[in-house]
This record gives sequence, structure tokens and C-alpha cells, in this order.
Amino acid sequence: MPASTVTKDYEGRRLIVEREVAASADLVWACWTQAEHLRKWWGPNGWLVDIFELDVRPGGVWRYRLRPEAEHELDDEQWGRAVYRVVDAPHRLAFDDAFAEPSGAVIEGSEMPTTVLIGHAHGLTSVSITVAFSRAEQLDEAEAIGMVEGFTDTLERLARALALGDEPG
Repeated sequence: MPASTVTKDYEGRRLIVEREVAASADLVWACWTQAEHLRKWWGPNGWLVDIFELDVRPGGVWRYRLRPEAEHELDDEQWGRAVYRVVDAPHRLAFDDAFAEPSGAVIEGSEMPTTVLIGHAHGLTSVSITVAFSRAEQLDEAEAIGMVEGFTDTLERLARALALGDEPG
């Protein structure tokens, strides 16, 4: 199965990461919207995700922490908070993702409108993550902090979880 593709669209100020997976759109949707599945694959290689809140509906909140699998300092943790804008099962999620404090307070200026598109054709499901930025320079900044590698790893982990038979509970 081909690896993820990454597009840095400077004109549109967007980062797009895409991958095909061998699973139904319904199963991929469950992996994006159910905590027991997200825990298995969300985040870059070598990181774990703790989900503190997951309310998948317009206006609902997803609050999470990413932390390295190995021993780590608290500074190594990354907290996130997303607020859903669009929930259109099993095809589209749109949310405003942001870096956050452990309390859940959003770090000002870190908001990233994000859209996940899920499509099914010819036995494969395509997953596309698009992150929008207010300035084109933020694309390079996102890559510098590991966001491109992180999303590529994340979709690879999703494909592996699905290949291992991750089924909705």
C-alpha cells in the first residue's frame, strides 16, 4: 500500500496529508470518532495519546495529551484541544485544533482549522487531513516542529491499526 502523500500548498496556506487504507469508510470513521480507537493510533510514532474528553458533535470538544512512550519530562507532553465545527458521518470532520494548557485552555494564536475527509472507492478508503494556516510561513514552521512527520506517522499508525483488525466496539 502506498505511503502518505504530503502537499504544502503555500498559495492556499494549507498542509494536506493523504493516505489510502484497506478498510471501509465506516470503520475509518469509527477510528476517528471513538476514544478506544483513537488511543491505538493517534499521534506520531513513539507517542501515546490520553483522551480526556471526546464529544463528536458540532460544538463538542476533543481534549487530549500526547506523550512519549518512554520515560519523559513533563515538558515533553503536548496538550491539544479541538472544537468540532462539522460532523458528517462517515465522510467529513471539521474542527479547530489548537495547542492547549493541561487545564484545556487554548494557547492563543495556535488555532489550526482542520478538515478530515474520508472517501471510499475500489475497496480502499482515502483519508485526507487538511490543516489551514493564516500565513504561508506557518507551513514551514509546522514542518520545523514536526507536524508533517507527525501527521504522516499518524496515518501510518491508522493503516497499521486497521490492518491488525481494529474493529468498532
